[in-house]
Amino acid sequence: MNEPTYLPLLNSIAVNECKGQKLLDAWASTTTDEALAKVLRFVAIREGEHAMAFTKRMCELGHAVCEDAAYPVFKDFDGLVACVESSLSDADKVARLQGRRGSEERKDPFMSFFNDTTIDPQTGELLGRYIAEERDSGRRLRAEYDRVCGMSTTTTSELAELKACVAELRQEVAKLKGMRSVA
Repeated sequence: MNEPTYLPLLNSIAVNECKGQKLLDAWASTTTDEALAKVLRFVAIREGEHAMAFTKRMCELGHAVCEDAAYPVFKDFDGLVACVESSLSDADKVARLQGRRGSEERKDPFMSFFNDTTIDPQTGELLGRYIAEERDSGRRLRAEYDRVCGMSTTTTSELAELKACVAELRQEVAKLKGMRSVA
């Protein structure tokens, strides 16, 4: 039987999701921001589950995970772990993890996963769930990163709304004061 052409993809996912779990768990254990820690732990659990699911799938296909053969998603993984375990602020950790990319939108890395038409249904199902969960995890992490770094558009719009309400209240108070002085 020929080796499935998508094994390198499964292997890379298994290896990098395991690293992602370690990285996020390390950060969650050092942050004092409970909201951030909650999201980091949630995503770390997902990463670990993905690592195990893809390792299991490779085993079912008769192959073992090989870290040396994986596409390296994390450059200087040990340095990243040291960073998230350090006393740097969470905002500085976000900056280090995002590198020069910042919070700008980036290309969806999952778009080509199903270009391989030989993917079997069981593997396709696993990949589909993985992609949906990774996109959701990305949204959750970005929202927390934006909050921690003070860049949340939600926070900005809420602040603008509050300022408008305060301005209206001031006008009403001024009217009431004006009415009282007339009486």
